[in-house]
Amino acid sequence: MNNTLTTIAFSIYSNKGVYSLLLGSGISKSAGIPTGWDVTIDLIRKLAAQNGETCIPDEETWFEEKYNEQPNYSTILSKLVVTPTERVNLLRPYFEATEDEKEQHLKEPSLAHKSIAQLAKKGYIKVVITTNFDRLLETALQDVGVTPQVIRYVDDVDGALPLVHSSFTIIKINGDYLDCRFLNTESELADYPPKLKDYLLRVINEFGIISCGWSAKWDIGLVSTIRQSENRRFNSFWSYVNSCEVELQNLAEYRQGSSIEIQGADSFFSNIHERISALEKLDNNHPLNAEIAVQRLKKYVVKEENKILLHDLIKQETDSAFHKIQSIDDPNIYPNSELLLPQIDKLQSSISILLPLCINGVYWCSAKQESIFYSVLRKITEPAKSSNGSCYQFSRDMYYLPSITLLYAIGVSAVISSKFKLLNDIFHLKYNKYDGDYENPYIITKLNPIQLCDFTHSRVIFGNKKTPISSTMCSTLKPYFKSIISSEKEFENYFDIFEYMLSLNFMFIEDNSWLPVGQYVWKDGYVRLSNSLFNDFFKEAETKQAEWLPIKAGMFDGNYNTYWDIKQKADEFIKNSRNRFW
Repeated sequence: MNNTLTTIAFSIYSNKGVYSLLLGSGISKSAGIPTGWDVTIDLIRKLAAQNGETCIPDEETWFEEKYNEQPNYSTILSKLVVTPTERVNLLRPYFEATEDEKEQHLKEPSLAHKSIAQLAKKGYIKVVITTNFDRLLETALQDVGVTPQVIRYVDDVDGALPLVHSSFTIIKINGDYLDCRFLNTESELADYPPKLKDYLLRVINEFGIISCGWSAKWDIGLVSTIRQSENRRFNSFWSYVNSCEVELQNLAEYRQGSSIEIQGADSFFSNIHERISALEKLDNNHPLNAEIAVQRLKKYVVKEENKILLHDLIKQETDSAFHKIQSIDDPNIYPNSELLLPQIDKLQSSISILLPLCINGVYWCSAKQESIFYSVLRKITEPAKSSNGSCYQFSRDMYYLPSITLLYAIGVSAVISSKFKLLNDIFHLKYNKYDGDYENPYIITKLNPIQLCDFTHSRVIFGNKKTPISSTMCSTLKPYFKSIISSEKEFENYFDIFEYMLSLNFMFIEDNSWLPVGQYVWKDGYVRLSNSLFNDFFKEAETKQAEWLPIKAGMFDGNYNTYWDIKQKADEFIKNSRNRFW
């Protein structure tokens, strides 16, 4: 769905005002307005009560046995009331909020209505065809200063402004719940008056179509009218939730359009609106998809009510990256630069959107939102795809390169934003084993610059550097942090702080006498200038001790003396390593 949403957003953005919306009852469901089927079930209950019977819990079966016909909205309504005015009074409670419902903010414009209103205000959408009787869209439009032209009945067509001259037009093809002339019986929905049909055909011929909350199952007349249109100048998108009705799928194919599964109207239209808003801010040379994703994330992290949207955004991009990694060719490639570098480029491009999301997400998120980034690491660090028979271990290990890149990205961002509980938690994460691996090893056991892959091959692939993986991580991540830190030297200091903390925590968690080192062992002679950010950070531990932020966050079991002992052992190991290798 992510790619299709991008296509829709680009289509609307690039063709301002040429897409119309076709909305059904699903658009208002989250606002507490019942769908046609919800009303049908409730009307069956009312009908049963009039007969002195009970139909709960199987209303549909009761109706079939009682009347020997399939229940539908129109047939049930005809058994309860006779005149159009009676219909209005019967249906009014379904669309107007009670005092209790007002307190719960029900039957008021939903996020979908508000997003559509914003698109209308900016001129991206100018026409809506809707089967709904409610007035939520009209309310949302008025809230943003847009006064729509509303076609509620066939006679309204005569006095309507031409579509090209109207700022916004709503065509309520079945009428309005406050107008007793609305259409809802089966015979009424089977066809439309010629004048209204011609008006609809004009829209369908001249505009693209994006449908939402509409199944094409009941509105026979509208389906017939759409099928009469021969013009396909613009694309059409037909959305559905869970499963696509046969009638809708057939219509999408007939119109040579795209059917798209969505989670709901609110997320569908809010995503489209956000993507278009992000496009408005971008320069054409920017990587649009990544920028759009980051813009959306920044909006989500600031409001608690957007936590589901934030979760869905991160999960969607995590799943997408994982599937891209797993779909890359079998890792049985001879590990030389000519063969393996193109493979590595594919692996790293798989996280081109997820990487900036994690960097900015960690930097801006609240404590409650931190756990979402653990799931990113767990998912991406699932075992690399298996190879048939033997394989080159180094080539196989390269499938963990996106994982170590994300570990470093999340870790450095956590250091910059002083989120040491998050840092401590990711150091303690475990990942699923693969055949021949240890039981649930710690992520930092696998994802560190020494154990990820052997040193000899690393120098061949990543350059003849003292710490090839570590240096590659630093150069890879540096451009992504420019929006957070403008100074490259400052970024490198934070990067080295993270790597040194990773080394210390590895030694502590694994209870090892050795540790994986990073580029900090040789940069600036490891004994840095007294005013360096790196030295200042660790000198602060000596002065604050138990009040040092990493200790307060629970690192090293929250014990300063444990940290100090580990640091002494680590520095001795690093000193010996420098004398031996560098």
